[in-house]
Amino acid sequence: MKARFLKLKLFSPIIVKGEAPYENPWDGDNDYHFLIEREKKKCRDEIYVNVCESLAPIVLPRSFERRIFSAVPVVEEKDEKLMLSLNCECYRRLSEAELDELCGWWENTVVEANERLRKRQIKTKKLGRIIIYLWFMKGWAIEPVFPARQGGV
Repeated sequence: MKARFLKLKLFSPIIVKGEAPYENPWDGDNDYHFLIEREKKKCRDEIYVNVCESLAPIVLPRSFERRIFSAVPVVEEKDEKLMLSLNCECYRRLSEAELDELCGWWENTVVEANERLRKRQIKTKKLGRIIIYLWFMKGWAIEPVFPARQGGV
């Protein structure tokens, strides 16, 4: 019988700053922010490679070795924004305390990755040279992903 894992995602919004080929980019106009978000999605591959390099290797805390089977970073869209997502497969449902501990570890991991990312200027075809920032949002950082039925849950 194949094991079934509970899935969980930790999110961090991706912010891009750099040379933009648009007039007056700092006027705070919503059109500019929409344009950057749309163009940023076209640079998804460059962003993914650089973010993953800054996170490598993903080493979960020792206390999670028997709780989490895998943790894989991906870049995806959520609410029409580009996000870094750490997709976790867990052996079992995590308690609130375990989720808090995992969130704390993820926040520290994102902060360390930002230190490496801010030292890089990444050349992209669509946006020119950019700097990538990862942002940690505690309020909604975790999203459980439930299959239709998970072991009677």
